[in-house]
Amino acid sequence: MAPSAACPSENDSELFPSDQNRPASHRTRGPLLSSSPSLSPLPSLQPFAPGCDVFYGDNGFSPALQDFFSGPPRSTHESEAPSAPANPPPAVPMALSLSTLNGDALCQVASHIRGRDALSLALTSRRIYDFTVHRVNVALVCRTRTDLIRLHSHLLTGTPRRAVYLRSLSILGPSFIERPWQEDPNWIFPKNTYEYSLATLVGDILSAAPNLTHLLLEHCAPLLQHDPRIGSVIASMSNIIRLELRDVDDNVLPLFMDLRSRPRVLHISPVKTDSVESSRVLAVVRNILEAVAPIQQLHALDLDLKDIPGLPESKEVLPTPLPQIQHLSVHWWHPQFDVAKTFPNVAVFEQHVNSAQIRRAPQHQQSPLRRLSVTELQTFEAAKHPVHLLHLRRYPRELRAFRRTVYETSPVGIALHCFVDTPMWLKYWQQLPRAAPRLRFMDVHCHTWERRHEPGWVNNFVQSLRRYKLVCLRIVAPPPPTHDALDAPWDDVDVQTLAELPDRIAQAVPTLRYIAWAAKRRAAGGHPDDYAWYEDGYDCAPADYTWYRVERRGHRRGGCVKGGERTLRVISASEGERVRRFLLDSELDEITNIDEHLRL
Repeated sequence: MAPSAACPSENDSELFPSDQNRPASHRTRGPLLSSSPSLSPLPSLQPFAPGCDVFYGDNGFSPALQDFFSGPPRSTHESEAPSAPANPPPAVPMALSLSTLNGDALCQVASHIRGRDALSLALTSRRIYDFTVHRVNVALVCRTRTDLIRLHSHLLTGTPRRAVYLRSLSILGPSFIERPWQEDPNWIFPKNTYEYSLATLVGDILSAAPNLTHLLLEHCAPLLQHDPRIGSVIASMSNIIRLELRDVDDNVLPLFMDLRSRPRVLHISPVKTDSVESSRVLAVVRNILEAVAPIQQLHALDLDLKDIPGLPESKEVLPTPLPQIQHLSVHWWHPQFDVAKTFPNVAVFEQHVNSAQIRRAPQHQQSPLRRLSVTELQTFEAAKHPVHLLHLRRYPRELRAFRRTVYETSPVGIALHCFVDTPMWLKYWQQLPRAAPRLRFMDVHCHTWERRHEPGWVNNFVQSLRRYKLVCLRIVAPPPPTHDALDAPWDDVDVQTLAELPDRIAQAVPTLRYIAWAAKRRAAGGHPDDYAWYEDGYDCAPADYTWYRVERRGHRRGGCVKGGERTLRVISASEGERVRRFLLDSELDEITNIDEHLRL
């Protein structure tokens, strides 16, 4: 028997954010309605024609969708239609309408869409509308007071209430600003700007949304003070997979002690405090970590401690070890926490503000870090810390410390920003292979420093790569100087070399098998298929790359090609993604012999 048309799919609770194991083309991440400045009510539905089950709304009707539901598109020119054979085969129905599928199949199809995509699909048929309309509001972001008021009115109406179908909810801090900060003369004092009279609306929405799998709540401490229901309702939810609570204080402890959900991803940021209260706030963080220690499903933790001043003279805070944490992200780490003792099995370590200081003794090290992301670099004080991928969020300021850190981490891959036109950087490019003998793949975002360049500086950068044993190189080209910039225009020789850069690098690096080229970099999360920081497929250097496979023309001997010129063959973006994932997931020997282990 088909399920009720208004019932959500059984897999809804796993759509966000635990869908990282699905193919990138089928993942549904991010609120699709967040691009709208305010929440809009559902458009009115009107019949497209009398006696027809096709509908159109305020946003119009899509002929492409009609073609999809009605079967393959037909040619618009009679001359393009193929002639009928003399003995035609028996007629076979080729068109298949979604409306002919049973309820289980339609419910499964609807579970993979949300937001405007769900609205467009709902407006195509009366029967499909019943299965997909509840997916329109599955993920919502509230940014203003007006959004919060309209969201409360919209989600708490209907039978059943629309909040039942809500899976992802983000309530941001500006929702509690009485006036826009541009018009507020007292904005310099945030306490005079924010007011929480609408906290009861948040409590009403959360009380009516028991099926949430993702919740982001900013200004958590004042909201709990104005409406204690919020804490008890969050604690009573049983389906939360990703929980983000910002600006928390000691009033949040009962929430974590009574938490019924078993989240996989947890974000915590305490309230801003001064040096006098920092010890108390750090104790709150320690108690929170102790409360979530029994949750074995928790594998990603994001701690934002930038609003707590460090006290090096204070005694070390040692919370209960959390061996289940494999992905750790910190903002402004404190010396009171010992990473190795608190998180002994961490495989991905991300630090956003200050330099990474992981003092992990060899006897405590279970396995090498798969990814180390840092902003500033500082020489480690202990023995070598093997790293599979070293990610530098911006260019190193001290090149000597950079080379020392690369030597001590001995990475297999590096993602970094760098200058490619200065003699000092070219010198370190030449020394890098000795500091990183295991280096096999790189993501390089190129920048220029000099105002005036000597002709041939691009070729000098290419020649500095000759000693590398790279298998794959992704490179983002430096932006050329604009007409109104103070930089002198580049010489024609360098412009030509940049245009031929993929081929030039392929000839200079004998071991290179894949190279990717992009004109500019884009922000992480700017694409619907981008992975989150806590996922294994996270891309440290996102861009719209053109991928090439390096092939060699020559005679074959002993199963391999001997001699000949190296040529570039364009491969698809999906094949390039397979190469990138192979480099992230494989070990050094497999990457070195990539042709034997990866078949495109």
